[in-house]
Amino acid sequence: MVNTTDIYVPENDLERSLIKCIWRMNEFNSHERLETILPKGNAEIIFNLTETTLFFTLNTENINPLPRCVINGVNSIPVNLIKHGHQLFLGLQLNVFVLKFLFNVPVKEFNDRVIDGSLICKSLEPLFYQIASTSAFNDQVNYILKWFNRKIAAVKHKTEITRVSRFYFDNEIITMKVNNICRKYNYSERHLRRLAVEWLGMNTEAFILYHKYLNALNLLHYANLSLTEIGFYAEYYDQSHFIREFRSFTGMTPKEYRKTMSGLPGHIYTQPLTCPNYTIL
Repeated sequence: MVNTTDIYVPENDLERSLIKCIWRMNEFNSHERLETILPKGNAEIIFNLTETTLFFTLNTENINPLPRCVINGVNSIPVNLIKHGHQLFLGLQLNVFVLKFLFNVPVKEFNDRVIDGSLICKSLEPLFYQIASTSAFNDQVNYILKWFNRKIAAVKHKTEITRVSRFYFDNEIITMKVNNICRKYNYSERHLRRLAVEWLGMNTEAFILYHKYLNALNLLHYANLSLTEIGFYAEYYDQSHFIREFRSFTGMTPKEYRKTMSGLPGHIYTQPLTCPNYTIL
């Protein structure tokens, strides 16, 4: 059987400001394998339609079954998936501030966690069954968009999210000092820090460092750039600073990542499976 991937890209301005994409991955492989997902700066609601996947992170001693509906927030450490046989996932990839918008829960509460979505939002379980009732990707996308639009029609914070999204999409942020950002947006440092923690999952300084790392991660996939050039373009002080910060998020150096990276930024595949001696619950 052939592995397939389907992607829906938002079509209108409102969707594009909140949703990065809706994706479906249909994977067939009889061998057990390990997929390491590095921090990628996204929030996701993922529907696990095969329920045969296990996961573990570096901050846990146990391997756990992946819930059938997952909410995953901002990761600062890798997440590892153990896969075997047929795998079918459908994901709603969001800009991180949308978690607060949808669920009225501070984004920091989702950091570095793989959360059973049914514990956060009761309407996700019937949505899972709707998605599972059809194999047509277009129908699955329509079910998700109808659920999403119902949720955002009922939420508060519409004025505040406009301000947060302006900050989030400002590409100049990673080159600025916090006091300059405050002047640009007419915020006190305390107010900006509160907004960042509540809506982006981290304080302003951490947000800047995180997005420097994300820039470097994507630049590593351009083979014509040296590691020195990548460190420069990603706004690091020097090569040692680049290496140190990259390792803090991934557990490896940029050189080690480039040797093991796949065609999909932030995803590393290992076969046959090699992972720590964890306990499966």
